[in-house]
Amino acid sequence: MWTHVASELILTGACALPALVAWRQRAHLTALGFASISVAALLGAAVYAGLQDVASAHDTASFLAGRLGLLLIALRRFGSPRQVASTILACAVAFLVPAPVDLAVSMLALVAIVWRSRSPHGLLAMVGGLMFALAGLVVGTQGEWLDVPRVDLFHLSLATAALLWLKAGVAHAKRTPSGALP
Repeated sequence: MWTHVASELILTGACALPALVAWRQRAHLTALGFASISVAALLGAAVYAGLQDVASAHDTASFLAGRLGLLLIALRRFGSPRQVASTILACAVAFLVPAPVDLAVSMLALVAIVWRSRSPHGLLAMVGGLMFALAGLVVGTQGEWLDVPRVDLFHLSLATAALLWLKAGVAHAKRTPSGALP
């Protein structure tokens, strides 16, 4: 269905933008988190466009984005060896825990993303976090709402969240108290 392709492509672009900004800001983990969602969406668009050969890759990319995307965005960047070790441990745990625990980890990651984004645009970060949470907890991907496939609403909600986070500065490197980049 063309609406599925369109919503996936919108999500692809909406996550590619903050991924690029984060990469340029040396917030490499954040870039990888947004990129993981973008790649999964791009593969989803290909599947919905009829390229069934990439369905397995889409499933894998969606699993990785679901388990690691928010966690990587929340962690932001590598720093000390201790942060690298903590990041590796957090990602390993994200793969090993059952779905209810993964949901709790994702909710904690959302809180961390919003908390770290306290700025003049903190409200945008909060609304983005709320949009992300509502997409997963309320909208979902099965069925329809008013003849609109919920999977499309899900993808558009995530795209909106990503763009709100971009505006709120989530993709930017953490700044020191003096305002300079570390």
